[in-house]
Amino acid sequence: MFVDQAPLKLWYVHLWTTKCRDSQPKYRPQEFEMSRLCYLCGMLLRHEIVRLVSKVAKNLAFCGVFVIFFISACGQSGAESADKQTLMLQYSDLLWQEHKLVSSLFRYKLDVIKDRKGEMKATLQQLKFASSSSLSEEQQAQIVKYEAVYRVYRDIVETYTNTVLRAEELFYAIKGLEKQVKAGSYGTGSETEKLAQFKKEFQSLKQKLDALLVDAEFIDHQLSAVEPAYQSTAEKVESLVEKKAL
Repeated sequence: MFVDQAPLKLWYVHLWTTKCRDSQPKYRPQEFEMSRLCYLCGMLLRHEIVRLVSKVAKNLAFCGVFVIFFISACGQSGAESADKQTLMLQYSDLLWQEHKLVSSLFRYKLDVIKDRKGEMKATLQQLKFASSSSLSEEQQAQIVKYEAVYRVYRDIVETYTNTVLRAEELFYAIKGLEKQVKAGSYGTGSETEKLAQFKKEFQSLKQKLDALLVDAEFIDHQLSAVEPAYQSTAEKVESLVEKKAL
């Protein structure tokens, strides 16, 4: 006599499915938060990498070519003196290129900024005695913008002066280095030792140029930002004093 096993099998299947379902948590907030956190961290990391790469790409290009140059040059112990001289001149040219970039950022003449600063200081000193009732709201707003421009000029003139002087010093340093290389009188010892000395000097000048470029970019950004405000307010505000409109 055989018993029908179908109902029994169905009961076991139902029991196994129910246990599996009950053993699984209905909600896993920690897993969700962790996956979301990982996603956000990944996004932030990619954003930071892109920002850093875009900021230093130019310097990496210089340094990368520089490293390749010296690895290959130092590895060729039998290279001729003329070949090393040519390589030195090529890298002297890189210094000139960066110095030219720095100089291009001195778009606003230092003497002009100094003159503006002096004129604005004198104008603002006279405006201190002005009664607010004698000025319209528009005139008062123009004076506020005018004073904001003056503060930028006041704070940046010294930095601008030092930056220009540093650029001039580096100009003569690069020129002297290039002159020695062309004359074949740079460094002492073997050609490899001369190349090592050149490498050290190149690195020193490159670091100074990099720092100078950062300062020049900052100055250019500051002056460019306030130039429209100066052009729109200077004549109007200074005419208040000249016409004795106060």
